[in-house]
Amino acid sequence: MVPSPAGRRFSPAIPVTSLFLVNQGAVGDVILSLPAVEAIHNAFPRARLTFLANPSTLEIIRGRPYVATVLDCRSSRWAPLYGKGGRVALRSFGISRPVGGIFVFGRPSSQMLAENLAAVLEAPAQRIDPFPDPVPGLSVSEYQCRQLTAVGVPALPPPPAVIAPTPEDEIEAGALVRDLLMPEERLVLIHPGSGGREKIWAPAGWVTLIRRLLEQPRLRLGLIRGPADDDIFRRLHERLELSQVLAFHNLRLGFLAGIMGHAAFYIGNDSGITHLAAARGVPTIALFGPTDPRIWAPPGPAVQVIRWRQEQLDPGAETERIWEQLARIVHETP
Repeated sequence: MVPSPAGRRFSPAIPVTSLFLVNQGAVGDVILSLPAVEAIHNAFPRARLTFLANPSTLEIIRGRPYVATVLDCRSSRWAPLYGKGGRVALRSFGISRPVGGIFVFGRPSSQMLAENLAAVLEAPAQRIDPFPDPVPGLSVSEYQCRQLTAVGVPALPPPPAVIAPTPEDEIEAGALVRDLLMPEERLVLIHPGSGGREKIWAPAGWVTLIRRLLEQPRLRLGLIRGPADDDIFRRLHERLELSQVLAFHNLRLGFLAGIMGHAAFYIGNDSGITHLAAARGVPTIALFGPTDPRIWAPPGPAVQVIRWRQEQLDPGAETERIWEQLARIVHETP
């Protein structure tokens, strides 16, 4: 458990109508932090939230009424805040005082950032350690929410991480899916890649699974491809004919979340896109290899986790387990 900067409980002295949150993580990290963000919102329902983050990741919640704005954490203008006693002008934030409080999701190295923000915004700051050291059975979301509860922000049990795209993304995604699918077809989405190459299931397993899916009537397969997925897609193209597969390449996260809402099922590795599908409420199979799903798996009743071992050369066993999970959807009448 990580204490507050001064070991105090988070107790703003003013009515909270504005909060400042920092989360510079990747897509999956931000989604795993959503229960903590929802808990903060529930504790201070009148507050608008300003985020310092990667705008592409925060797009997935930009339609929520509590989001005031998103500041780009990649901008060099924030560089002074990472040094001892660093300051930037208040006008750089585009907000005015009073700010009720600051929450920084970051490792101990982010403590200086939290203290500098507290000085600039003249508000109490709380650092939330985003990732637990290996603790059996303790997920990332629960770990973060325990820290909030310890400083007086009720967060247990963790609120669900639910992603709802903006109405514009929903309309655009719905129109695209209706255009691509026949009325009797159901959409199955696969993301065979991941930002971490060690998290990618064996290409032979993906090839077998995709071939099986392509043989099923009334199913339409869509492959999701991100900027880090070139190698696995090259391997798939070497062994598969994919002309009949729908290609969803490098889509905006909000738009992709809208498309996911029309999917019958999703299958993917331990990746941010898998977390996106789970948080969207799509029935999800998450394939976990070296990472511990007790800590990192997306939560939710519609999520099934299947483990694979790196030393196992034949992925047939995992393929059969995936197929067992899919069978009830593949064979049911639409």
